Amino acid sequence: MSRVLLVLVAFGLLCSLPAAADENRPGYPVTKQEDTYAYLHGQSYADPYQWLEDDDREDVITWDKAQNDLLRARLDAAPRREELGRALTGEFGLGGMKSLPTFEGGMRWYTYRASAENHAILYRTDETGMQSPTQVLNPNGWSDGGTAGLKAWHVSPDGRYVAYRRDDQGSEETTLYVLDANTGELLPESIDRTKFSSVVWLEDSTGFFYNRMPDAGSVPQGESQYHARIYFHKLGTLVLDDPMVYGRGRPMLESCWLYRSADRKQLFLGRGLPYKAVETFEATWNEGALSLRSVLEGVEHRTWIDKVGDTYILNSDRNTGRREVLTAKRDAAGALGPWTAVAYPRTDKGVVQDAVVVGNRYIVCHMRDDLVSRLYVRPIAGGDVREIVLPGDGSIGREIATKDDDTNIWFTFESYNQPPTTYRCDVAAEKFVLEAEDTLPTSVKAENLVSTRVMVPSKDGTEIPVYLLHRKDTKLDGSAPGILYGYGGFRVGLYPLYSRTRALWAELGGIYAVASLRGGDEYGEDWHQAGSMGNKQNVFDDFIACADWLVASKKVSRGRLAIQGGSNGGLLVATCLNQRPDLCRAAICGVPLTDMLRFHLFQYARSWTKEYGDPDVPEHCAWIAPYSPYHNVQPAQAFPAVLVTAGLRDGRVNAFHARKIVARWQERTISTHPILLRIDREGGHGAADLQRMVQGILDEWCFLFQELDGTM
Repeated sequence: MSRVLLVLVAFGLLCSLPAAADENRPGYPVTKQEDTYAYLHGQSYADPYQWLEDDDREDVITWDKAQNDLLRARLDAAPRREELGRALTGEFGLGGMKSLPTFEGGMRWYTYRASAENHAILYRTDETGMQSPTQVLNPNGWSDGGTAGLKAWHVSPDGRYVAYRRDDQGSEETTLYVLDANTGELLPESIDRTKFSSVVWLEDSTGFFYNRMPDAGSVPQGESQYHARIYFHKLGTLVLDDPMVYGRGRPMLESCWLYRSADRKQLFLGRGLPYKAVETFEATWNEGALSLRSVLEGVEHRTWIDKVGDTYILNSDRNTGRREVLTAKRDAAGALGPWTAVAYPRTDKGVVQDAVVVGNRYIVCHMRDDLVSRLYVRPIAGGDVREIVLPGDGSIGREIATKDDDTNIWFTFESYNQPPTTYRCDVAAEKFVLEAEDTLPTSVKAENLVSTRVMVPSKDGTEIPVYLLHRKDTKLDGSAPGILYGYGGFRVGLYPLYSRTRALWAELGGIYAVASLRGGDEYGEDWHQAGSMGNKQNVFDDFIACADWLVASKKVSRGRLAIQGGSNGGLLVATCLNQRPDLCRAAICGVPLTDMLRFHLFQYARSWTKEYGDPDVPEHCAWIAPYSPYHNVQPAQAFPAVLVTAGLRDGRVNAFHARKIVARWQERTISTHPILLRIDREGGHGAADLQRMVQGILDEWCFLFQELDGTM
């Protein structure tokens, strides 16, 4: 760096200017640089765009507007925008499907979004679902702009009350309300700071337990997103008088939750630190106090516990990172006695997803075997294991619904080329029969789509599963545009799930590839650990290898390949672009983490140090700093076209991560391909409502069709 340049940087006068003059280069907004650094472990890291961290600064607002003007000038003029808008609006305008049912008070409850609605509405009907439903909660009238939504809802055992959480503008900050479902009257209760709260009603429906974040002034500065605590509210009393029943004095990062056993006779309290053991207690509510009796504590493994009668059902990774289902009883001394494994069919790639008690008589095990769902049934008391044969190689949703004292289960089944269908099955029947109750409507001719899987060797030889979705007559010769999607973190597995957006992309003639990278839970905890903490580079290597394979196998040409990921997947995309700017022609980098030296200082991201490591720890910083996207943008690089997105109301990943990487890329790229920023000022970690979601997808598609020569 020249002496003149050093002086300019020192005085904060240098602007983000083109690395090379080119009349075809986008007219990027001028971005000032300041003499700001992060100092960690005796090392300084330049942070010239730290000023972009403040959402409310006038110059940041002005900068956002200038970036938005550049974005809109390009995307609004996209040649096929009107056509793509009609396709997306037509598909999502078809409405949704009924959610899995919940049964309380002798009624069936579910949500459903009709074709003309922006948000799903909560309904109730008789238990059979045959009577005309009654509307209970309709979020569509909660705000003029349509950004207020129903986050979660919990029906009282007698079916009279609904405790529900309401959000606004995509924020995960919610307020808890209580509705009398019989009269439509909203009770006086209004409980704020209920982000991520669960609700557990007393069996007599007179009150409920809930989680609440602390008042900002009651904890040290910067910790108001932690210290989760459990309170109890009795209907008809003041919220201010609600007693805290658990959480005082517990570790800052600890999560805690209450839940009922399958037979509803036992209240449990679970607690645990991120990626550490789960401890469980039997809880008793007596005269305003919660007393706890240990079931499992002081362990190093994660075990989820249910109970029927005196039998405990355990979903545990005590013996294997791929988990197993076991049963146990208390011994004469009151401790948890010997654990007996329930042997379900599985290969060495099978991972227990869930163990659900049905009718207080059966355990239904959801196994993901080499990414594909399998369902097995066995009596709790012992006996043969039987398989519920599913409609194909696909996925069951994470939830399996049940009804008290009933042997039916409800679940959804889907795959990349098969829209989700809700099925009911009686697990006590001599022969299992799947009865379809609802299917997602779609304009896509799914029967014309094909989904295939390949295994791609990563840099170290590890085989990575990649699914390809395309129309049957699409040529896999490099002529069709393709998108490669990845995530790779937080034990989030990518399985064969239907997506309207992906299916429509394939129907239009494109190829969509999904890579199940290390860092997820596709093959258990070992697979997760192989892509977290000091092993994070493996995830980037996996994704790069998958992109290179698509090109080498001539499935997609380099000039028509885009990569995409959001959140932790946005970190993935940003890092891979830095490490391999030639990897693709375009990229969509959604709500990304990019400043990995400061990520842990904001909101509740301190808990993510268990996934990435803690920059304040020298050993961890040594593996984080070399890939932190913002700090590793090399000068004079020919970056592909990039669309970076963020939400101003994002309660997880601050919008500044997107701003800072865009500023850095715009400063240092020497290509004429645009680096664009889209900040949704009424969105969070996702769009606040359906209409805004569709507009966001439309912008992404216009960007891709422009950059990938969208002649399909």
